[in-house]
Amino acid sequence: MSENTPMQTTEAVVSSLPSNGLTAEQQEGLDKALAYIEELQQTVFKDIVDAEKKRREEEGKIPEGTVNPGLLAGVDARALSIMSRLYVGSINFELTDEHINQVFSEFGPVRSVSMSKDPVSGRHKGYGFVEFEVPEAAALALEALNGTVLGGRALKIGRPNNYEASVAQGFPQPPKERIYVANVNRAIAENVLKEIFEPFGTVNACVLAPDMVTRQHRGWGYIEFAEATAAEQAVVAMNQFMLGNLTLRVSSCVVGGPLGQGMAALPAEPSPAAASQTAPKPPQQVMDVVASINLSIGATAPPPQPLDQPNVNNQTLSTISGSPIVLLENVVGGRSEVDDDLAGDMADEATKCGKITKVVVHLASEHEMQQKLFSGEVGIFLQYSDSDAALRALELFNGRWFGGRQIAARPYDPDQYRMLTSADTMVFIP
Repeated sequence: MSENTPMQTTEAVVSSLPSNGLTAEQQEGLDKALAYIEELQQTVFKDIVDAEKKRREEEGKIPEGTVNPGLLAGVDARALSIMSRLYVGSINFELTDEHINQVFSEFGPVRSVSMSKDPVSGRHKGYGFVEFEVPEAAALALEALNGTVLGGRALKIGRPNNYEASVAQGFPQPPKERIYVANVNRAIAENVLKEIFEPFGTVNACVLAPDMVTRQHRGWGYIEFAEATAAEQAVVAMNQFMLGNLTLRVSSCVVGGPLGQGMAALPAEPSPAAASQTAPKPPQQVMDVVASINLSIGATAPPPQPLDQPNVNNQTLSTISGSPIVLLENVVGGRSEVDDDLAGDMADEATKCGKITKVVVHLASEHEMQQKLFSGEVGIFLQYSDSDAALRALELFNGRWFGGRQIAARPYDPDQYRMLTSADTMVFIP
């Protein structure tokens, strides 16, 4: 009997335990802990949980005014991001994120520019990534910029390692009647852009992405024709077309889906009558004080002086406006950046606008810099065979980025040009 006593004692203990293996005291403690956690969930953590839930809902919500067909069609945002991202290599070490943004934004809305940087020096390593908001912009930039010389180096542009062409197969197919447009001048409204493209065929829709804050369009959008042949012809004829002093970028679409409202998504502005009713007016006492101050200032202030006018007459102005001479400023930072190939390089680019007869790289003398005949130490003169070609050059070069610098282009008086450059030796004649 004594041999079986320990076994009986163990069985008795086990049989007294709850089914989960805890003692009654442990189970009571566990129940109290669970009740406390539940109380926290309903009180302290409730605001945190609600805020996280709201954040996730906001992330899934499409922003007002969106014209991105992929987002509107419910395409996975990560897949769209992969299709909208480019690798950019062989970047000049003097160029910054801002320079890259300026260059690539011509093809569509840039979401981000990320450059790989050296943790010690803080300088980028010569490569990085550009992500657009829409895949069409990435496809256009890849086609147009790969191999383009920027800051003396030929850019190497391609798709990132995580890119797979098969990703696009899961996207809704875009209608062949639809095209993508970018780099649209802000002064050109949707209805005007529609009229510009209507000669190719009936336009069923023209939407430009709105800026909900400034109430202007963002320079890109979509046009949908009634027929696919009209869309094809528009892409061929209008891509790289100069419109409003900007190079228009046009391509077929990558992703299908709804177009959105475009500029029609902007809320209506209040009428002048409604604004006058709602806008608070300063009290009459304040208006009386302001009137008194204005009167006293007007009595003591000297009469306004005319603005300084350039020392030129109408004949000179007329001569400059029809001049075949174009002056390029801010092409290089100073004399130290000038090399023997500069004139020839500029001539190669300038011939896109017409026949070039001469390119002169002029180094300003100290006297010329004091006279402020042009900004900086170096001016590059393009001499065309006719004034029409010079006008095209003004549109091509003015505001354009070259080697991390923004070029300023303006017409130049032929007589003054001949006097300035008569002794110059850095001359290129095709």
